[in-house]
Amino acid sequence: MVWSAGDASKIIVGAATVTVAAVDVGYTKGGVSVRYEPEFIEIIADQAVGVVKKARSLERMYVTLTLLEVSLAQVRKSFMLPSNQLVGSTLTLGYNNACWVDEVGLVVTGKGPNCGTRTFTFSKCITFGTREYTMQREEEVAFEVEFEVLKNAAGNFGTIADT
Repeated sequence: MVWSAGDASKIIVGAATVTVAAVDVGYTKGGVSVRYEPEFIEIIADQAVGVVKKARSLERMYVTLTLLEVSLAQVRKSFMLPSNQLVGSTLTLGYNNACWVDEVGLVVTGKGPNCGTRTFTFSKCITFGTREYTMQREEEVAFEVEFEVLKNAAGNFGTIADT
């Protein structure tokens, strides 16, 4: 790994735009988080007092964002409901088909080094986790959505590109 010292042009400041299934999600709040979580098994030998080796056993990746433009279409995708559950201005909640999963593409485009652009592209993501739709008198409705990034056939999560 190569680390460099003191290059202010590599400091990145700014918000990102997010598209899900090629549709811009609009305004977000609190930024966008891309999180990588590797898991390791520890090899402990009788002849050593401690771990002698680690081997990666699992890796996961997540993208989390909070929507400020909470349309019924975005709620439908967040609750992983099929498109026929949204008819006009009514969304039917709940779905009883465990075999159906809505995999979507996700692109996060933000600022990059040297005033460029950094783009994360993930081809297979699903929403998961607990969803909480909160309405308060003194705050805007903000709807947090978390995606798990799935690996593609080549065993990759996606790409990060600087332009």
